[in-house]
Amino acid sequence: MIPRRLLTCIVALVCGCAVSDPPSALIVRFVDVTAEAGIDFVHTSGRSGRKYGVETIGSGAAFFDYNRDGWMDLYVVNGADLPGYVSAVPPQNALYRNDGGHFTEVGENLGVADAGYGMGASAGDYDNDGDTDLFVANFGRNRLYRNEGAAQAWIFADVTAAVGIGADERWSTGSSFADYDRDGDLDLYVANYLHYEFERGELSEEGTLRWPRRHLAPTEYPGERNALWRNDGGRFVDVTDAVGLLMREGRELGAVFFDYDLDGDPDLFQGNDATPNFLWRNDGGSFAEVGLVAGVAYNIGGKPEGTMGVDVADGDGDGHLDLVMTNFQWESNTLYRNAGGGMFADESLAVGIAANSLDKLAFGINFLDADNDGDPDLYVANGHIDEDIDQFDPQAAYGQSDQLYLNDGQGRFTDVSMAAGVDAPTRDLVGRGSAVADYDNDGDLDIFLVNTGQRALLWRNDTQAGHYLALALEGRTSNRDGYGARVMVHVDSRTLVAEKRSAASYLSQNDARMFFGLGSSEEAEQVEIAWPSGIRQVLTGVRAGQVLRVVEPDVGMPQEAADAAIAQAAPQGRDAEDLEQSWREAPLVLPEKTRAPLPPATPLSELRTAARIQPEVAGVHIELAAALARERAYGEAEAAYRRALQLDADAAQAYVGLGKLYADRGALEQAVAALRQAIALDSTLAEPHYVLGNIHLSQQRLAAAVPFYERAIALSPRYLQAYFNLAGLHARQTDYGPAIDVLRRGLAALPDEVELMLQLARIYFAQAQYEDALAQLASVVQAQPTRAEAHELTAQIWMTREDADAARAALQQGLEHAPNSAALLGRLGILLLQENADAEAIPLLQRALEADPDREEVYYHLGQALLRRGEAVRGRKLLDYFHSLQQEHQKLLAYKTAVVLNPNDADAYYKLGAVYARIGRYEAASQAYQAALAVAPGHLDARNNLGNIYLRRRALGLAIAAYQEVLRRDPHYARAHYNLGNAYLLAGEEERAVAAFTQAIEADPEHRKAQQMLARLRQREAQGER
Repeated sequence: MIPRRLLTCIVALVCGCAVSDPPSALIVRFVDVTAEAGIDFVHTSGRSGRKYGVETIGSGAAFFDYNRDGWMDLYVVNGADLPGYVSAVPPQNALYRNDGGHFTEVGENLGVADAGYGMGASAGDYDNDGDTDLFVANFGRNRLYRNEGAAQAWIFADVTAAVGIGADERWSTGSSFADYDRDGDLDLYVANYLHYEFERGELSEEGTLRWPRRHLAPTEYPGERNALWRNDGGRFVDVTDAVGLLMREGRELGAVFFDYDLDGDPDLFQGNDATPNFLWRNDGGSFAEVGLVAGVAYNIGGKPEGTMGVDVADGDGDGHLDLVMTNFQWESNTLYRNAGGGMFADESLAVGIAANSLDKLAFGINFLDADNDGDPDLYVANGHIDEDIDQFDPQAAYGQSDQLYLNDGQGRFTDVSMAAGVDAPTRDLVGRGSAVADYDNDGDLDIFLVNTGQRALLWRNDTQAGHYLALALEGRTSNRDGYGARVMVHVDSRTLVAEKRSAASYLSQNDARMFFGLGSSEEAEQVEIAWPSGIRQVLTGVRAGQVLRVVEPDVGMPQEAADAAIAQAAPQGRDAEDLEQSWREAPLVLPEKTRAPLPPATPLSELRTAARIQPEVAGVHIELAAALARERAYGEAEAAYRRALQLDADAAQAYVGLGKLYADRGALEQAVAALRQAIALDSTLAEPHYVLGNIHLSQQRLAAAVPFYERAIALSPRYLQAYFNLAGLHARQTDYGPAIDVLRRGLAALPDEVELMLQLARIYFAQAQYEDALAQLASVVQAQPTRAEAHELTAQIWMTREDADAARAALQQGLEHAPNSAALLGRLGILLLQENADAEAIPLLQRALEADPDREEVYYHLGQALLRRGEAVRGRKLLDYFHSLQQEHQKLLAYKTAVVLNPNDADAYYKLGAVYARIGRYEAASQAYQAALAVAPGHLDARNNLGNIYLRRRALGLAIAAYQEVLRRDPHYARAHYNLGNAYLLAGEEERAVAAFTQAIEADPEHRKAQQMLARLRQREAQGER
């Protein structure tokens, strides 16, 4: 087959074929040629409606020239049958041989038609024999296929077990060949996703889900460890732990090696799903995780995202390789600009890929120069994970159009999907992996897409593009593929920079040849190649319109780093003792709702009098019991409710009161029983349904809470808090459609309620419905000008729309009414940082943390700002605090939510205290424990832990008093005896310490710490006697 515009010229050094001049106004255009090109692949997901996690994640594809004929062949990874799904024909992976631009499927004949549940693939010449081998990542046992070469008719041999990696049967996803130790052969990195087992308890006897639900979040499962396999002469050894790369907390998908710090060795970016990303800096063959400090672990808001696919290129032409990645719906895709010096900045909004990707759930992402003008454009493959997502979010769809962005040459992107022809044909497709190659050898890059459970798609690039130059690197001292080589092409006063690497996009691999768009230029003045071996090679006067085979020379000089990474010496700048003290002493800050005064009530003395005067009236005792419960006199309150039930066994309100009382005390089974009895006695009461909803919500049983809130609203259509909690529940699961419906119903019944307006504005903002959000916020500000959250969210919207003046005006208006608002101070500080006004921003961010020490986003931005100013010690300390809060984010949110739902929830205060104590926020922990004890003085764990806080602060008298009070209430509380012994020991009272440790052992004969302390004291006593 003759290519459409030119023949590819493959030469040893410099000779090429010219192409015609590009038109003055390029029109980028892609055409679906899947069937025409001979590709008939249909992906199998194994989906049966059971919502197994594995069914929605795959798969990817890899372009590579397995038979060395100069045409890119294509390997496509398939899924497999799962419980509840049986295919008519067992699915298997496919290898399409490229016969001059037309493909023939040969996978089974060549031995690579793996029938496992496939995820992704990577290709590389691991044995340096001149032909490309293939690795397949599976849900289950992975496969490594060795290419046996032309002598064996290009048959592949499964050498997985023979080379030492056959025992790995985890859920593998991304993979990449790279020469991490630069010893001249390819090592193999394998990313693993989740420790997963098929869900069984949610299935009915018929094998279907008992109730509709979305796919469970990845955070519902434990993460899985990664694996780095070092190539030792053709056998692989697991060196993950030895080189410092072992991590068990990741939920790993896309992985890519690139030299971000320009020190000559390949670093590793590991994208994690709903978990902070990792950036592993390669320090001469050992790795250090620097993602948080480098600025790529979290987005600009200080939040981890659902990173799927990853790619790398110099998007803005500054010589540094930038990172781009896809994320979950309502998160937006993210571009981290490499600012040099080991630092990145989230520029997603500024470069134009944020707002228009919010309503997409994206997987594949590829940098490619679609029009050959010399800058990398972007292709994004979209598709949801839930086939029935419209039931949960009417604004979402399972099939979603893909997107193509053109780069303006300065690193800013414009969505041209409709004009380029990729929007409508992909509207019903559910995209996953995407790979780029010049499959027809006509000089422009084409795109292949894998769609889950659907046909694959091959886009042919029909753009009348500019000139091109492609390089086919061949290592000699370096690995044969030249992976890790850095290439700089100098053309028309510009320098185009790229690195050759294995993995790209989502679980996929691109054309191994490196393509550079030269625009109108017919020649590259100079091509520089820095090989992984350290050898440098320079070519001059390189003609356009060719695929140039470049062989690594035998001699050279070591590569010099062109930029410095983050200093590895001792961090510079002032120390952080004041920050450490501020962290320890930062107070407990709770949502305003928990501090709101209770409505006026009849004085308790009057109610006691009424109960004495009317001892036979049940209602009087119910009112007294409610007042006693508000005073947290729970014993008396329960007795009063019981007295009411003795007088009237059908007094439903008494059971409601008992249910609330038991919930306060953490006796949830008793609470649920009492509330259900109330409903049985009087089905018209809304409150017991509402409280049951709160109980389920506090237990994170979100689906179970919904019908109770809905019933409460049906019985009492003006039930404000039921609307608020139900909408918040939906929003937490990103089920924005149901959340909006609830809030609209609430505002129809309560049109002046600003709480509902504000919550609706937040959801509109999350969905990029900015005009609707601003309208709601204007109503809130008009009703409550002092409402800081409304001004702050208004500013966020204007910042998202890149109107800094409007954002500043909103913040200044808010600060006039609330000058100490942490939200407003923090947002203004972040705005100023974006304008490079660090000196003005830093004091504002510091004030924000004083007002609210839990504001994670402020720690993140302040820490990054101090790092940029060279205050490494203080910057890293603040990022450590940010990381601590992020690690405990879900628990802090859950326990604060529980306190909002029920300000008398002693157990929620106790759990808050435990979290704060764990991260070293001792004052906040102390206050939380004291709040728990104010509600429930008999909460022994809270009192014991309060003693531990006193002990850490060396307030020995208070600590001893706390432990003694615990033991007065429960003489057999072993931990209090042990802690009391430690307090006595610090106070110099060894005899009392011995007695306390002895009593701890009597209470718990297995208490090893007490045994050890007692043994040491007795040994010391014996030594003193000698």
